[in-house]
Amino acid sequence: MVKTSVFFYLEGERLFSGLEANLKEEDFRHAYRVLRLREQAALIVSDGTGLVYRARIISATPKSITVRLDQKLNNPKQKLQVVLLQSITKGDKMDTIVRQSVELGVARIVPVISKRTVPVRDKSQEVKRMQRWKNIIRSAAAQSRRPYLPAIDDPMELFAIIDQIKGKEVIIPWEEEKHFSLNERLSQPCPDDGAVYLLIGPEGGFDLAEVETIEKVGPKTVHLGPRILRTETAAIAALTIIQSAWGDLSSEGAYF
Repeated sequence: MVKTSVFFYLEGERLFSGLEANLKEEDFRHAYRVLRLREQAALIVSDGTGLVYRARIISATPKSITVRLDQKLNNPKQKLQVVLLQSITKGDKMDTIVRQSVELGVARIVPVISKRTVPVRDKSQEVKRMQRWKNIIRSAAAQSRRPYLPAIDDPMELFAIIDQIKGKEVIIPWEEEKHFSLNERLSQPCPDDGAVYLLIGPEGGFDLAEVETIEKVGPKTVHLGPRILRTETAAIAALTIIQSAWGDLSSEGAYF
């Protein structure tokens, strides 16, 4: 099968063979001005919920690009569904975590407010930050040709997520854990439903009381080796290891 690397989303559209639709505004400018796509150029489109079609541009102007959908493509569903519970970082580090975790196949991201999280007190700044993360997710998912757009939740207090993770497969890298490694944890079978929660601490790490509270409902901490990693490094390292052991990093290449 001939592959193409040009991938776009048509969220909210009911996709079917023969459909003619305009690319979203945030996409057509990039397609027209940067990629210089014109009539008859081949591409792939998805609705972000799993439907994927091969398509072709039938009209391209500086104001819009119209595509016609052709062949529906097979889309093997990703079994491993990792939810990244990421303590919010300062500056643009969170942007990097969001982007790279999407590239590595995370299914959902929950920004977490823990004791050592630097708070954002300006509500408008919080709204802008959430929108920026959503834009990063969409861009990274398209670059990775992901049929399912990952979700991102509103920020949650650490202790508010305890009910969500109770009884679940939860992995908590912690720099104070000395004995039980992530590799030992992953030597066990992947959960039957494929659902895994990865809880990453903030800059400065989790407070001991936070870890003790979480461990009371079941989850245990693991270490990532002898080196102390930055939070943005720990998130991506742990996700990569999990995907390698339980996910699809060792499977065949790109589907589309």
